[in-house]
Amino acid sequence: MDSDIALINKTYYNDLDINMPLSFEQRSGWAVAPDKKWLGDSIDAWLNTDVNRGEQARLLKRYFELSKNESGTKFVSTAGRVSPFDHLFKRYANKYNWDWKLLASQAYVESKFDSTAVSWAGARGLMQIMPRTAKGYGQTAKSVMKNDVAVETSLKLLNDLDKQLAKRVPDEQERKKFVIASYNSGLAHVLDAIALADKYGLDPQKWDDNVAKAILWKSNPRYYKDPVVKFGYSRGRETFDYVNRVYSYYAKSKVHG
Repeated sequence: MDSDIALINKTYYNDLDINMPLSFEQRSGWAVAPDKKWLGDSIDAWLNTDVNRGEQARLLKRYFELSKNESGTKFVSTAGRVSPFDHLFKRYANKYNWDWKLLASQAYVESKFDSTAVSWAGARGLMQIMPRTAKGYGQTAKSVMKNDVAVETSLKLLNDLDKQLAKRVPDEQERKKFVIASYNSGLAHVLDAIALADKYGLDPQKWDDNVAKAILWKSNPRYYKDPVVKFGYSRGRETFDYVNRVYSYYAKSKVHG
């Protein structure tokens, strides 16, 4: 594959080895219409500015160098204790009728319990809330760095997603997987996956081996260009792995009391 695609995937899968080149280095360039020489000159001028060099370095680091899977605090340190924030998870999860250990498992996948974390995409705090999501719940990018605000805001989002999915996935426990997937990818992409599952003979009300399989199709042109898909391409593998990781840690938390 092209080196830029390899580099991006390396940031998601740390064990990938992309060091061996399979061809000579190839240059890339910008093309403009023959009668738009002024546009070519403007692009050349912009590419040679110090401002552009700094911005280019920042973008290269953000998208092609920073790992999306940094290590962090250990999950389940002692019997019955999942994290340093159990008291917050219990307090707010009870208020919103959510399993606090499931919430803690999700927090670990999101931030490894690092309440100061700011992701490459701009997600912030313990629950990795995007600034636009924070704004939708009356918060700011700064306020969701506070742990209590982060936990309650995430539960408000989970609660809203649960309500929006209730008619499509009646089973409460099964629906939680759809909700968690929506937290990661956005509800629209999960609705697309439900539509694909329904069209291609899978159970649209079951996640594992059904809608989970359909979410993987969202990165395949054959499927994301399907007429039932309204919101186009998404990194389905990321969402698929996200749900599996959350539930893997959730199972571990239940074993430890």
